[in-house]
Amino acid sequence: MSKYFIGIMTGTSADALDGCIVSFEKEFSLKGSHTIDLGKSYKEKYEKCIRNGHKITNDSNDLLKIENELTKKTVHLINKLLRNTNMSSKDIHAIGFSGQTIFHTVKKSYQIGNPQKISDNLNIDVISDFRNFDISKGGMGAPLIPEFHKYIYSEDDKKKLIINIGGISNGTYLDGNKIGAASDIGPGNCLIDFVANKYFNKSYDKNGYESSRGNIDMKFLNFLIGKTSKMIYPRSDDKNDYYVLLNKIDNKIMPNDLLRTLTEFTAEKIKEFYLFCNKPNEVIFHGGGTKNNFLMSTINNKINVDVKTTDGEIPSQYAEAAAFAYLAFLKKGKLFN
Repeated sequence: MSKYFIGIMTGTSADALDGCIVSFEKEFSLKGSHTIDLGKSYKEKYEKCIRNGHKITNDSNDLLKIENELTKKTVHLINKLLRNTNMSSKDIHAIGFSGQTIFHTVKKSYQIGNPQKISDNLNIDVISDFRNFDISKGGMGAPLIPEFHKYIYSEDDKKKLIINIGGISNGTYLDGNKIGAASDIGPGNCLIDFVANKYFNKSYDKNGYESSRGNIDMKFLNFLIGKTSKMIYPRSDDKNDYYVLLNKIDNKIMPNDLLRTLTEFTAEKIKEFYLFCNKPNEVIFHGGGTKNNFLMSTINNKINVDVKTTDGEIPSQYAEAAAFAYLAFLKKGKLFN
């Protein structure tokens, strides 16, 4: 049996498709990694689909277009990974394919991307539909990566907090070798990206540049905090849970001030979870949000701990992809072959 697994991840930011080849034999090792940009058109169609949420149907034209695009790009990415590492399909035990979430509740989750076509094209087993698999076992379907965090970072008598900043932020609190808490936390990149696109025609606020030029609108920040103050842990969030808050934006707020306020809000929700977990001394981040230098400095100032990323173990960008490979390794999804 091959010892290698491929993990494929595209998060709710819908910026890129990340993939890696890993092994869990004896200890974790990264064989190779690669990323494909999904492009602005894909992201725009995706955002339109998720705003339709539960109204979405399988015959939606935009939905079919981006599903076909995601499936084709996934096959292309995997072939690229195999070429880059001088491996073949026979070297891979299985692919862990996250799919692209369109909507998610604790009772039902819907992802696009066709795992059967991926398997047929590559002649490799694909394990997918992880969220509904988790729900069927009594879970909430998100977050799914705490088991990977435990596998990589748990140590006897040490308390750690691992936070993923994707479209949604989620966190895992490790108390020794146990998962003490695991939950979605709040918006990660989703609100910042939405405003960057709407007002600046940018997919994201690179390095937090536009945000850093603004000022916090305390009235709107207090509104955001008040509206989310009763969201308890553990929970599983949907992006639409946060998009609805933007309907209350005062049009007098300048775009840079709006971005600055949303960055503060994102950091504040992470701080809330940090306090909930009794302020562990070690806090480790991964995900696209780690590239936003201004956001990371805002978080660092709030939690008063020297934050670090997963880069010492695996590049931050590929941590989630590796996590889905690990879920495939654990067989915590539906098999397509």
